[in-house]
Amino acid sequence: MLRLSTLLAAAVAVAVASAQPVSNVLQLDLAPEEAQQYINNPPFAEPQLAGRTNILPLIRYDDPRFRSAEAGPTRGHYWRNGQEIQDPENYQEEVYEAAQFHGQSGRGEYGYGYRTPESAKVEDRAGSGNVQGSYVYKNNNDQLVKVRYWADSQGFHQEDNLPKVELKPVEETPEVRAARLEHERAWQQARAASLLAPLPQEYQTAASEQQSAVVAAPAQGPQQAQGPQPREGKAYQQQYYTTTEEPEPTGPPRGFFYSFTYPVSVIVPKQGPAYSQDPAYSQGPAYSQGPAYLAATTS
Repeated sequence: MLRLSTLLAAAVAVAVASAQPVSNVLQLDLAPEEAQQYINNPPFAEPQLAGRTNILPLIRYDDPRFRSAEAGPTRGHYWRNGQEIQDPENYQEEVYEAAQFHGQSGRGEYGYGYRTPESAKVEDRAGSGNVQGSYVYKNNNDQLVKVRYWADSQGFHQEDNLPKVELKPVEETPEVRAARLEHERAWQQARAASLLAPLPQEYQTAASEQQSAVVAAPAQGPQQAQGPQPREGKAYQQQYYTTTEEPEPTGPPRGFFYSFTYPVSVIVPKQGPAYSQDPAYSQGPAYSQGPAYLAATTS
C-alpha cells in the first residue's frame, strides 16, 4: 500500500504543475472525525465529464501572432499521435476544467474521485467495509457509458447502460445437421465392425528377451568422484546485500483530504459535426470574430 506521504506528494506535484489552478485544498494530519467530514462532503458526488472552459487557436512559432511569453510549455510546437502538426489552422486547443479529490480517515473509510474530458469516477468506502462508486467514459463510438457498482456482504454488483447480450441456444443449420448425422452413422458402423473383429492375442516375450544383461558402471577417477570444485577469487565470491525498511508509523489514526481543479488541454481537428454544431464554439468575442468561427457557422 502506498504511504500517505507518497499520495500527498503526488497530489501537491499535480497541483503545482497546473498552469492556472482554480482551487486547492490540502488538509493533513486530521483527526478521523475531521477527515470524515470532508469525505462525507466531497466536491462532487456524481461522475461528470469535465466541462469545457475555453477554445484557443494553435499559433505556431513561425506565425506573426506568436508571442513566446504567451506560448506556454509547447513553445509554439504542437503534436498529435506522435507527430508534430504542420497545419495548425485545421486544429484547435480545447481547454477543460479537470478535478480530483481524495480523503482517508485513518480508520478504513475513504473517498476519492476525478473528472477529465473523457472519463470521470467517484468511489467511497464506509467503516463497515461496504464500497460503492460509479464512473462514466466515452467509448470508441463517442457514446457515454455509465456504470454504477457496489460491494457488500452479498458480493459485487453492477448496473450499467451497456448493450445487454441475450444468450440463445445454438441453432443447427441443415448443413450442420446433415454433417452431424453422417458422423454418427460412420461412428456406429465403425463400432459394429470392431465388435465383430477377433480379439488380438497377447504378446509373448521370447526367452532371449527375458535375460537381462548387466553392464558395469565405468570407474570414476579421483577428480570425478570429488565433483566440481568452487572457484576462488573475488570475481566468484557470492555477494550479500541487506535492505532496511522504514518502520511503520505508530500512534492514533490520522487522516487527510485534498481537492483541486486544474486545466487540461486537448488538441482536436476543427472538422466534423461536433465542431460545427457545438454552441460553445461561438463563445467569446475574440473567437467569434476569427476565421475558425466563421467556418463553423457557415458550414
